[in-house]
Order: sequence, then C-alpha cells, then structure tokens
Amino acid sequence: MNQPAATNRAQIESNTAFPICTVALLMGLMVVYYMSSMTANDRFFEMTGHGFRADDAVVAASSGNWTKILNMMYANFASLHYVQLFFSAYFIWVFGVHTESKMGSGRLMFVSFLGMTLPWVATALLYSNKNNETVFVGPLFVTCALLGAYMVIPPEKQKIKSWMPKNRQQIFATEEKKDVTEHYQKNPYIYVVVFLVVQVAFHFACTMLYPGYDTLDLAGAAIAFGVGYGIAYMLLSSATGNVQDAPMKLGVLQHYRKLIEIDVPHEQALMGTSKALGLPYEQVRDWVNKDKGKMKISRL
Repeated sequence: MNQPAATNRAQIESNTAFPICTVALLMGLMVVYYMSSMTANDRFFEMTGHGFRADDAVVAASSGNWTKILNMMYANFASLHYVQLFFSAYFIWVFGVHTESKMGSGRLMFVSFLGMTLPWVATALLYSNKNNETVFVGPLFVTCALLGAYMVIPPEKQKIKSWMPKNRQQIFATEEKKDVTEHYQKNPYIYVVVFLVVQVAFHFACTMLYPGYDTLDLAGAAIAFGVGYGIAYMLLSSATGNVQDAPMKLGVLQHYRKLIEIDVPHEQALMGTSKALGLPYEQVRDWVNKDKGKMKISRL
C-alpha cells in the first residue's frame, strides 16, 4: 500500500452540532460592550478595572485579590469602539465555528480558556516592574488561540469542476479557464492575512485615539497562537496515529462506522470489518476502541 505524501493533510470530519463555545465568546463580547456603553469606553475600563495592566495584575496576584484578577479578565471581551467589536466578533466567528466543528465544543472551550489566561500571565511577567502603565483590552489572545487551531485544520479549498462535455461534438471535457480572482476567493488563508492587517491597524489606532491603552502584545499573541496550534496538532496526531498504519486504520474506521450507521451491533460491526478487510479481529477492535473520543478522520 502506498504511503500518503508527507505534504497531504488529514481531512477531519465536521460535526453539525451547535457551536456553543463560539457563541459563548460572542455573547461575552456583546455583554461587556453593553456594560461599557453607559460611559466612555476607556473611562469604563479605567474605573472598573476590567482592563489588564501588568503591575496591577502582579500586585493583585501576590495579595490574593482574585476578584481584581477576574475583573481584569474582562479584557478578553473588551472593545473600545464598535468597529473593534464588529471585527473581533467576525474573526471569532470565522475561526471559531470552523475549528469547533472539527475539534468539538469541549476541546475548543479548553483552548479558549488557555488562550484567555496563559498569555496574560506572560504579559504580566514581561511588563511588571517596568513602570509600564499600558492597559491592554480586546480579545486578541483568545482569537490567536483559535487561529492557531485553525491553521492546523484549515477549511479545504473548494474546487468545483465540470467533467461533462459542453456539447455533443466535444468528446472530452477541456480544462476550464480559471478566474484570476479564484485563488483569493477559495483560499481560506485570506482570512488570516486580513486578521493580521486589522490587528496592526487596531494597535496604531488605539494608541493614537486612546492613549494609555493597547490591543496588541506580540509576546502574548505568540503564546496564544502556540497554545491553539499545539493542542490542535496533538489532537490531529492522536487521531491519525502512526503514518504507516494511518491509511489502513482509516479504512477500518470508515467501514466500521458505515456498519454502525445501519444499526449493526458493535461486536458484529467489528467482526464484519475484520472479515471484509482481512485483518485480525483484535487489531480492528483496538483501533476502534482507541479512536473513541478523538477527532474523526474522513480521509488522508
């Protein structure tokens, strides 16, 4: 059996469950923006302590003032302007819905939680005792965590081709001419480029319009991205398993799932898969049992 090329990506099945984690993040954005809409947004974060300031975080943590820490975590859902709110919600939806359909709500909640905590710890350690009074606001870190997972399991490029001849005199279908804009319309990474451009624009706009506030920290963003990328990569590696066994394992899982879908009992599905593919029953059983709870591979 030929081994898959190293450059191929494993395609993960999408589930159609309600994206509860993504919607929860969006609701957090809306609620915090509503809370801050009663006064000037920058004044709201200054008065309530909902923005994140490194020195304040270190003092609160050393004194055990966890209420202050929790208030500062509102920075994950902060928006200084409705334009920032719109783009933040848009990118959380783009990266979140797709990633949640692949990873599942529980896994994405875990990634989001780490994205909303670990980068702030790094930011606090980096800027503490440096007389830096910058207050960080915005969901950049959690969005970067989603982006990291999105980069591991991006949407598949859609290529729609017609294989039928266009007329009776044409025996073979000729290659269709590609639209010059097709690459940008089909490439999912265009969202990543737009995201980066928007975040840089927010950084400069925030520092000019709201002195003392910022929406971007490169160290924290890199850590958040690494968290999302690392967890998604580990989940994908766990699902695909050994490269040499992956194609055969995929065939076993697909055959087993087809039998389960037509209400064949578990044991009979295992035996049917074993006989159909000519594999030992114990091997089929082990692969099926180890696959439970993992991301489902559709093809390699």
